[in-house]
Amino acid sequence: MRINIQKQIAIRKLIVIWSIFTLIAGGCGQAPNKQTGVATNEIVSSKQEENDSTIQEEYNNNSVGNEEKNFRQIALEEKIGNRTLKEYLLDEKIPQTFKDVFQQKQKLTDDEKTFALIDSIFSSDKERHPFYFVLVTRTMWWSDGAFSEPLGMAARKYVENSTQKFLAYFSTELTLTSFDFERWAIYTLHEILIDTDENIKELENTRILMKKNCKECSPENIKMIDKFIECMYAEYNEIQRRNKEWEMKNL
Repeated sequence: MRINIQKQIAIRKLIVIWSIFTLIAGGCGQAPNKQTGVATNEIVSSKQEENDSTIQEEYNNNSVGNEEKNFRQIALEEKIGNRTLKEYLLDEKIPQTFKDVFQQKQKLTDDEKTFALIDSIFSSDKERHPFYFVLVTRTMWWSDGAFSEPLGMAARKYVENSTQKFLAYFSTELTLTSFDFERWAIYTLHEILIDTDENIKELENTRILMKKNCKECSPENIKMIDKFIECMYAEYNEIQRRNKEWEMKNL
């Protein structure tokens, strides 16, 4: 059973705010190696300097610049899969809405055309799927409001059921970054917390499902699964820590 909409909104706001601080400080330390698919073991640890300002003020002052810094722009001649971005943008079979959102010419809305963008992650079109995957990943940087819920649902469904494809993209696709990997972890965590009424133990079921659906994966890919779960735990712990800090400052 899904929890009420007010609680969903509250959880999403907290996770988005706290996760930004985690990303600023180096995130969960996940950085897949593009040549081998091995996730690095080094966990970057850094403490945010405390000051007299509230967490919300810190968020407002710091988040935008850091978000832009961590977001990777993609040049027209860069390849996504076997085609350049320019070739995808000229492809008449790709909806114009998808192209405009990719280039940040159109904001994410709650209409059917934009929601169709999320569904593209489950497309069987192998030729265009790399573009769709990177597109959906990019929306995780901009999503807010009504678009976030189906995006979180899709993220969880994809990583749990199409695990091998998910890992393959983050092992080989040069346009994807460790920060993108963290975005997937954050949105998957969103959905798990909402769908299970904040039952953090459900992360272990996600670990089991991912490994079950990755029977042909290499030992390195299995390590990536464990790192993905560790990333979600790290995000959750950061949420809890910041939440307590927020409460103490607002007593």
